[in-house]
Amino acid sequence: MHRYAATLLIALFASLAGFAGFNALIDPFGIMGSPDLPGLTVRDTRLYEDGGRVHVGDQLARGGERAIILGSSRTVDGFPRDPADLPDGFINAGMRGTNIFELSQAAALAAGSETLQCVVIGLDLDEFGTHSKAKATYWLSALRDGNADFARARVALSPSTFGASIQLIADNLTGSQPRVPWADTYPAGAQRTRYESGARGIYRFYLGYRFDPERLALFETVLDRLTAEGVQVIGFIHPLHAWREEALFRAGRGDDYLAFRTALADTFARHADREPVDACLPGDGAQVWDFSGFRPFAAVAAPGADATEAHPTFYEPSHYLPNVGADMLAVMAGDRPHDARTTGDRLSPETMGATSAAIEARRAAWLATEDGRAVTAMLDAVAAGNPSAELETPQFLNGDDEISVADKLARIAPRAARR
Repeated sequence: MHRYAATLLIALFASLAGFAGFNALIDPFGIMGSPDLPGLTVRDTRLYEDGGRVHVGDQLARGGERAIILGSSRTVDGFPRDPADLPDGFINAGMRGTNIFELSQAAALAAGSETLQCVVIGLDLDEFGTHSKAKATYWLSALRDGNADFARARVALSPSTFGASIQLIADNLTGSQPRVPWADTYPAGAQRTRYESGARGIYRFYLGYRFDPERLALFETVLDRLTAEGVQVIGFIHPLHAWREEALFRAGRGDDYLAFRTALADTFARHADREPVDACLPGDGAQVWDFSGFRPFAAVAAPGADATEAHPTFYEPSHYLPNVGADMLAVMAGDRPHDARTTGDRLSPETMGATSAAIEARRAAWLATEDGRAVTAMLDAVAAGNPSAELETPQFLNGDDEISVADKLARIAPRAARR
């Protein structure tokens, strides 16, 4: 009996070790440092599987970065991925489907490295809602506890990693690539369908949206500590295409959106006098910019019903293209953007009245256009159907979540060590 039990345990251990070893060798998320296997793993097609949390979390935990750009899929798609296309020292550390809890963890984790000088972080109303807190692969990644070694062990033992490993091998054998969300040309009408379905869906989403002030408070703890230690933090409100912004207003969230802008301006203003040790962009240690609000580049008319040519700034209403992100960085740096339609405002409590009025004026002007009238008619039809709100069970932050952020903040290198 004892021999049988010992044999069973040895077999189980060997199977587990083989499973973990296979995942570590294939290394689909690029965190183990395993050598490439010719014909099997040379092309890294799965680094950003499941939103990229595993890969990005490991990169931030390793440290060595000078400047990071954080945010949701709008950052992933809306800024260049190749560092050669970004300002010197910047990397795109966006993660799909994220929210301010995960982004706060990422910023705190990255600041544990003495080399980090600046965090640029994309924000919008979505990140601060009660509809989500963390996605599945967050718990695997170093974002969870800041421990890269434990994270790699979790990844090696995960069935999700095994699935990604098999997909990576298949990609290398067949030459297939993960789907890129945009293209240079589309089948006739395909883009228009994206815009229409996107606006309808986001209307239902915002019907059920609930803002969580505790998430803004949690983010401010990170903003406070990073700027106190000399890390420059630059927030920006993501641009959205006018179709999506109008869906937000028509769903009754216009006041929430304007109040959110004010809350962000007040939050950053409380830390604006912090002196960065080595600023990446001109200006204060804490600053927030707004690229939203029916701006010219976001109000370019949606593709026509039979259009095949790609839209120049948005591939669908929620996501802008990398040329827009590059221009936004230029604006924040005080440089001239490549596309003069790309504009943004530095927000402060003193500018809120004027900038809010400007948004209302731009919205009114856009609604009078053919594009604006088309969206109005479409949303009128949606509202007439009395659609149900897209509701999810609220996920509120708890004491453990606050402790998780505080633990990472406690590891930040003191300012004197950065000089």
